[in-house]
Amino acid sequence: MSTLDIKKIYIKTIIFYIGTTLFCILFNYIYSLFSHNVSSIYMQYAFMYSLIGGVVFYTILIFLNIYNRVAYNLYNAAIATFTFGSIFQGIVDIAGSDVTYSKNYFILGFLLLGISLVILFILGKKTVIVK
Repeated sequence: MSTLDIKKIYIKTIIFYIGTTLFCILFNYIYSLFSHNVSSIYMQYAFMYSLIGGVVFYTILIFLNIYNRVAYNLYNAAIATFTFGSIFQGIVDIAGSDVTYSKNYFILGFLLLGISLVILFILGKKTVIVK
């Protein structure tokens, strides 16, 4: 796969994560309008997973020119798991309930993140720029 193809994939992914970040911010705002002035830090900062984990991480990967499809899929699943788990925990906090299942989202997220980063940086293919 050429460097240009990898950059196209990463740029599309960055655009997707910008949209996901904006969606999480908008979702938090709309949810806070109907939550009777009750808030949750999990809900307020759910956008940070897609902003830092998606936009910033893939911007760095553009300059490193490393790509592995399995790592790419696992990493995206990790960010989705973190984001959903954070929103779920925020909804549970705002509802005033306590659930033990929400920690499983973060455990699974860290597991997927670790596996994807090991695959990416150990087995990832660095592309060679041919001039």
